[in-house]
Amino acid sequence: MPSINAMQRAAFDAIDYLHFNQVMMGFISCEPAAQLWYPRIHDAIDRKLLEARMFGKQAEIAKHYLLAYLEIYLSFDNKCVSEMIDAERGSINGNPNRETSWVKVFESTQKVSLSILCNIADINGVGKIFLERIAGELINDKVLALTTMPYFIRYQLTECCYALEYPDAPLDFYRELVSIGVISCSKYTFKDDVFAKKLDPEVSLQFIRAGLLFEFKMLQRSQSILMHFNDNHVINLPVFDSKTSFAERKDISNYYKRYVDTYFLEEKENTFVSFPCNKSTLVESAKLLLEKINKYFFHKRMFDGTQGSWLGRFGAFYIELSRWEEPEEAIYYSENNGGTISEKIKFKLNDFGFRISARSLYLRHKTIKKDNYTKIKYYIELLFKYPMIQPWHFGFDRIYEEALKFEGITKE
Repeated sequence: MPSINAMQRAAFDAIDYLHFNQVMMGFISCEPAAQLWYPRIHDAIDRKLLEARMFGKQAEIAKHYLLAYLEIYLSFDNKCVSEMIDAERGSINGNPNRETSWVKVFESTQKVSLSILCNIADINGVGKIFLERIAGELINDKVLALTTMPYFIRYQLTECCYALEYPDAPLDFYRELVSIGVISCSKYTFKDDVFAKKLDPEVSLQFIRAGLLFEFKMLQRSQSILMHFNDNHVINLPVFDSKTSFAERKDISNYYKRYVDTYFLEEKENTFVSFPCNKSTLVESAKLLLEKINKYFFHKRMFDGTQGSWLGRFGAFYIELSRWEEPEEAIYYSENNGGTISEKIKFKLNDFGFRISARSLYLRHKTIKKDNYTKIKYYIELLFKYPMIQPWHFGFDRIYEEALKFEGITKE
């Protein structure tokens, strides 16, 4: 397998992240709370956009920023502040001034984070006044009652909603990058791709939302560093354990150096992660997005294997999803495989322009559900048990880190 360049590495980091969310939401979406809250949030935002006579591309952009605003706002609550204060009491003997400072820090951080988000949204045509007004109406809606949502719904709200709105997003993102030659796949044929816009090179709404999602995640990570750097001229460096490899340490070191360079060299340090949605072609948008991901999006992959394994990985997920929906259906027969789940998924991938055998999909499904899906189920177990929501500006998913290390057995 030939080595990959920086753009391709960024592409596979992005695809891994999108696919993790896709699988995770596949498990979570059957939860009663998820079935209640996610549609309520989508419907409430759609009604607001309809009232504002906002449609198509601009509505998708506005929806993203509204979800992002709500995610930041809802990640700060009294229980989180109380937990922080209780933790501090052990070392400060209940100093009331220190306790008050925690509240002030949280309130200030929330305001700054929302202000920066509004500045970035304005670049893409969603004005600050509009964003704050609509978000405020949603937050203050007594019937919608967003502050009563379970923590696991509030947590990473933006990407979870994206995964539900665009259930084929990872495959579609992969297909679009293959179609323009950013990454290669010998099993792809453009003429068989029923979704390819041969006469319309404009960027798809799915890709725009993906770009905005990565913009939001890069902003979150930058805030976890730059908030402290701006206030105190100090950067809090991570603590490494003995298992951290030299290559991983080097990656993290380079990551921090980039933010220091940004702080000193960029004219607008708070908008450097912005993903402009006005690019006219997919090639332009993909190049810009992947350059930013390569520079500012630090991601530990959930799924291992080569770049050639991704098509089978997508197929394995669709098989698992179909197995939940149709438990009585056979996955694969060695003879006369017609009508089985693997055959249906083969045809689904054919529509995206990819040729792969039902047997390959079946074998890939047997392998992946024993390892990666076990880690994702463990992630969900931890998420449900977490006593409070993590403030958005912390920018570090502790639950994900624990899941990556997990090697046990989860409950079915």
